[in-house]
Amino acid sequence: MTLFELLFILLVLLSVGVLVLGVVLGTTKGWSEGGKVLRVVGGTWAVYLTVLAIADILAQQHVTPVGEERCFDEMCFTVTSAKRLRDFASAPAPGHAYYVVRVRVTSRSLGRSQAEGGLRARLYQDGKYFEAPPDAQQAYDRRCGTSARLTQRLDPGESLVSPLVFEWSADSRVPPLVLDHGFTPGYLVIGESPFFHKPDIMLIPSVQDTPSPCAA
Repeated sequence: MTLFELLFILLVLLSVGVLVLGVVLGTTKGWSEGGKVLRVVGGTWAVYLTVLAIADILAQQHVTPVGEERCFDEMCFTVTSAKRLRDFASAPAPGHAYYVVRVRVTSRSLGRSQAEGGLRARLYQDGKYFEAPPDAQQAYDRRCGTSARLTQRLDPGESLVSPLVFEWSADSRVPPLVLDHGFTPGYLVIGESPFFHKPDIMLIPSVQDTPSPCAA
């Protein structure tokens, strides 16, 4: 846990306590007294959110090179390969192809099993996100067996490879991968907010053609 995470938790706890105090004062001594307390809470959050926005604006996009890890606490993820699927049961849109991007998931935990719950994977290009088609992933699983998921629970030191199936243009480079959890309270932690800067990305290696979608 970082210093800013501790600061956020402390601010939330103090705000709850002060809000309760403000309501008590408002009902016992009048809302002029309670309002003063509530204004302190509002002012404190205004300052905090201003600092959060400034830090977010100044933050640089982090780019994870191919083969290097991107970690969320003790769960780490590495893009290992990208292959174009030539022989596949489901047909993509005209001019598109299906690609399987393999991500190695590793637990760096020293004491207990862990999972990165709620993690999602999307492609990112020119400010837009592109989801993995559920029907393509299901077709892959039917042919190759149920895939390991990014959110699968792992024992300390355990590792697995999760194949992710995306649809993209057949004649262009596959854009970078973004791993995130969607909106969480962590977005309100200084240094972790993604509102005002480009998302952190993981580069995709050069694509290889594969005759079998199940080939590693």
